Amino acid sequence: MRAESAVSWTADLPTTVGLVRTLHDLDDCWTRADVERLVETRPDWKIRRAFPDLLVVGLQAGLHRPLGAELFLGATAPKADGYRRAWVPLLDFRPPAPEQERRAALRTLSEALRGIGSPIAVPTAADGFGLRWQSARRTMLLQANDRRAWIALQPHVLQVEHASPELPAVVAAFVPALHDAPGGHCAVETVERIAAELPGTRVDFGERWADIRTADPLFGPSFASRRSHLRPAPEGTYDVLDLHRFDELPLTLEHRRAVFGEVYRAVCAVLGEPTLFGGGPNGPDVRWREAGENGRLLRLLCEGRRIRLETEPAAAYEEDERLAFEYGGPSGGPDGPSDFPLLRYSWQLHLAHQAPGGTADLLPGGRLALTLPHLREGLECLLTAWIEQLPVQRPGEKVTFSIAAPQLSGGLSVAYSTEKGVLLRVGPRPGDPAEVAAAMRADGWHPSGNRFKAEFKKPTQATAGVVATMITTELAARGISGDSGFGLGPGRVTARRLALGLSPRLAGHGFFRATGLGLETS
Repeated sequence: MRAESAVSWTADLPTTVGLVRTLHDLDDCWTRADVERLVETRPDWKIRRAFPDLLVVGLQAGLHRPLGAELFLGATAPKADGYRRAWVPLLDFRPPAPEQERRAALRTLSEALRGIGSPIAVPTAADGFGLRWQSARRTMLLQANDRRAWIALQPHVLQVEHASPELPAVVAAFVPALHDAPGGHCAVETVERIAAELPGTRVDFGERWADIRTADPLFGPSFASRRSHLRPAPEGTYDVLDLHRFDELPLTLEHRRAVFGEVYRAVCAVLGEPTLFGGGPNGPDVRWREAGENGRLLRLLCEGRRIRLETEPAAAYEEDERLAFEYGGPSGGPDGPSDFPLLRYSWQLHLAHQAPGGTADLLPGGRLALTLPHLREGLECLLTAWIEQLPVQRPGEKVTFSIAAPQLSGGLSVAYSTEKGVLLRVGPRPGDPAEVAAAMRADGWHPSGNRFKAEFKKPTQATAGVVATMITTELAARGISGDSGFGLGPGRVTARRLALGLSPRLAGHGFFRATGLGLETS
């Protein structure tokens, strides 16, 4: 009996090529009205499902089981009629799919699609078979991971409000060069060629750096070559691209978030969705990871006064991170300061249905708080990161968890919504109801049915510290101190049901981790 293939196609190869050719010729499908017009002119297209954050269009309307190829459009925000990305799944790999069979299918698909337009080969994507088609208004990509392959479409960012007007053109021209460079090392000659092709642009070269000059004299993107202890960049190559420098003082969370959002959306417009969303105490840390042991890691960072892209050898960097998590910790023990402000990242999100490349084989565990002061510091760092970073990376979504302990009947629930702010809920403390209500009001709580709540509808730079203090003050008021010699856990105080709200039909086979929460999660 012939063994069943571990690779399945959503449509046969000729149909797949025809559908991708149709998508290649589209520039405008980024509003609900655009999509409805397209469906009206194509008898085989049909809007099949509509969710607040997602629209699904069948591209082979005559098929019912299986459904055939489908176009997914992700909304800019829940219930919005604009879309920020689109994708069409083409291949599914049933684990454990043999590598040889998976690569053969990717090769067949890639070779067939090369005849559409003038794609650029992307050797750092889809196991070396990646493709990119760029037009003035959108980028189309062939991407893959170990579970599927798909066509992704991203609308270009054409205008920005908080960054230089030259930013979109510079990102579209230079960012793919760093992403696509084998090993993450972009050659000097590549930078020279791109600058010569981009109107109004020139490059000034120095020792291990290259400044990009545009029509905006205040805009100073630049390439650089680091002397990394993990992997020094070879002579004549660059592994860092600075895209923005903040000169404004004081630098507020709101301004930093707005500028990073424009850079992030411009980068995603040419690279597609990242492998890992995330960030930490120092700022956002968004990652595109090439699959395989020898793959490279491309990180979009906002640290201090710079927004930059930099590359690392993925396996070596991730092992270095794992060791930092495993062997780090407060240098002074329970009595010293925590190391939550020093963590490499406080949270990460991986969505397998849209994440190109691969992830680390071993992921580090989170840092556990030893005392309430440590927990307060960890919560402040984590909430600060979420308030700054989630509105950009996961607009319209909500993160929730509940702190559980024997002294907390019903738990203390924590929610941060990018649209509605921070909401805390907890039951009353033991004791006389009137005295308890007065004491909890004094600590910032307000009655809400049989429980108490605290709301921060428009979080600011100071909100995270206030919320973290409220939480730990409430734990202390209920006799939770962490002074027993065993700290706050594991098993004594835990975080339960940690979740980042996602469409349930898309959440399979991904993960959401809060390494900076400070509590054991379950």
